[in-house]
Amino acid sequence: MRKRAQEEMIGFALIVIIVAVILLVFVSFSLKAPEQEAIESYELENFIQSVLNYNVDYDVEMSDLIRNCNNYDEDCGLMEKELKSILEESWIVGEDSVIKGYNFKVVDKDKEIFSFEKGVITQNYKTLPQLLSDSEIIFIVYY
Repeated sequence: MRKRAQEEMIGFALIVIIVAVILLVFVSFSLKAPEQEAIESYELENFIQSVLNYNVDYDVEMSDLIRNCNNYDEDCGLMEKELKSILEESWIVGEDSVIKGYNFKVVDKDKEIFSFEKGVITQNYKTLPQLLSDSEIIFIVYY
């Protein structure tokens, strides 16, 4: 009788250990931080639209500077300065960030009038070209 009670105690202890291990695995999976999601296309579109509608001066929008860049050299300098500032403040790039790098270009009739690249180019990216009169804005975000 005593030997049977010891066998039942060992069986009960094994069941408790197995249940504890299963619970531990379940809790570790549920507490694990969710994977960071890649950038979405609508975020790129919203960013480009915001940039184009950004007021550089009280009456001059970025879209006007881009259109006029080929005609007036002073517009190109101001456009470059403002675009670099906007990009650096808006897109955080780094090893710990979802965004690993980006490339922002403004091309006017097959002539590149602005290009700014930061970070690392990876195999995973989202891109969104945007037409503006004779110019095309190409924004590529690497993640």
